[in-house]
Amino acid sequence: MLMSLATFIEQYFTVLDGQLTISGNYQCRVSAICLGLALVIPVLILKAQKPAAKPQPPISWSQGKLHYAPDSLGNRIPDFSYCGYKAGEESIPKISNGVLVPLIAGDATALIQTAIDYVGKLPLDKNGFRGAVFLERGTYNVGGSLIIKNSGVVIRGSGSTDAGTIVRSTNRDRATLIQIKGIDDRKINTPGLVISDGYVPVNANTVTIPKTEGYKIGDLIMMTRRSTVEWIAELGADHFGGGITALGWKPDQRNIVWNHVITAVNGNRISFDGPLTTALDKKFGDAYINSYSWPGRINNCGIENLQLVSTCDPSNPKDEDHAWNAIGIENSIDTWVRQVVFKHFAGSAVAVYATSTRATIDDCISQQPVSEIGGERRNTFYTEGQQILFQRCYG
Repeated sequence: MLMSLATFIEQYFTVLDGQLTISGNYQCRVSAICLGLALVIPVLILKAQKPAAKPQPPISWSQGKLHYAPDSLGNRIPDFSYCGYKAGEESIPKISNGVLVPLIAGDATALIQTAIDYVGKLPLDKNGFRGAVFLERGTYNVGGSLIIKNSGVVIRGSGSTDAGTIVRSTNRDRATLIQIKGIDDRKINTPGLVISDGYVPVNANTVTIPKTEGYKIGDLIMMTRRSTVEWIAELGADHFGGGITALGWKPDQRNIVWNHVITAVNGNRISFDGPLTTALDKKFGDAYINSYSWPGRINNCGIENLQLVSTCDPSNPKDEDHAWNAIGIENSIDTWVRQVVFKHFAGSAVAVYATSTRATIDDCISQQPVSEIGGERRNTFYTEGQQILFQRCYG
C-alpha cells in the first residue's frame, strides 16, 4: 500500500535553511518511488526553493533621492525637510547692521538692551527684517537677561572665538542670558471640530472635518491629539510599577498639539504645511482642529557669530548659582541660532520651547558645562517645539 504524501515527505526529506531537500540516506530509494509521486515531488521542491520576497525598507536612497515606503496603514517616516527656518524653503539671510554697540567697562546689560529695543522699533523691510545689533570684539559683561521682543531683530557678534565677541553672564540667579520671546496671546477663532477620519497616518498633511466654513488658505490651525485613558493603557504608561501610581501618565497630560498653516481647502478636506508626526486613531479617542490668531508671536529673529559664557565658581565643579540657559526661544516662528560657542551653562545652550516652531540651530559648540550631574541639567540642545532643525552642533 502506498504511504501518504505527508508520511513520504517526513521520511525522505528534511528542511534546511527554509528549503526542502532529500535526506542523504534515502536518495536511492526515492528514485524508485512510483511515477505518481515523482510528478509531485519536483513541484514541491521548486516551491520550497523559491526565495521569499525581500521586505521593502521603510526608507531607501536611489537616483539621488530618498524614497519612503508606507506600512499597511499608510504610516511612513515623516518628511523632515519641513524643519528649520522658513520650513527649509529659504536660506538664512545676512541682515544689514542696524546699530553698533560699543564695548564698555562694567555691566553692559542696559546698553545692549537699549540697542535691541531701538532696532526693534525700526521699520520692517520688504523681507520682514529691521536690522542687526552688532557687537564689537571683546567681552561684554551682562548681569541680567537680554530679550528680543520684536520681529526682524538679529544679534550679531564679531566671531565666536576667544578673539571675537564674548557675552559673559555675571548673573548668579540662574537666569537665561538671551531670549527670543514673543507674547503668548493666542486667540481661538473657531470652535473645536472633531476630525472625521477614522485613521490618519503618520506623515499625512490632510484631514477631513465635518465642515470647512470659517477655514481658508493661510489660516493658522491647531490640531490636538488627546492623551486618553485608552491610549495610555495601550502604552502601559498608566503604572510604572513599585506600587506607586503617582508617576503614571494621566489623561490630557501628554496631549500632542500641532500648529500649522492651511495650504488648501477641498470640500471637507483641509491640507496644511507640514506632516503629522503621530497617527490619529479614533479607537484612542477623537482629535480636534481649531483656527486661531497669534498677534504676539514674533518671527525673523536670530543670534549669530559670538561666544556666550556663564560665570561660575572655578573652585566648585558643581556650582549651580549661575546662568543655566544661554538662549531661550519661545512664542516665535522662523528664528535661528548659528555659529555660537557656549561655555559653562548648567542647563541648555539652546532651549526651544513648545510655543516655537521652524527654528534652525546651526554650527554651534557647547563646552565645559558646570553643574551637578542630575535630572533637568545639561540638556544641551533642547527642544519642545515643532519643525526644529539642529545640525552640525557639538556638545
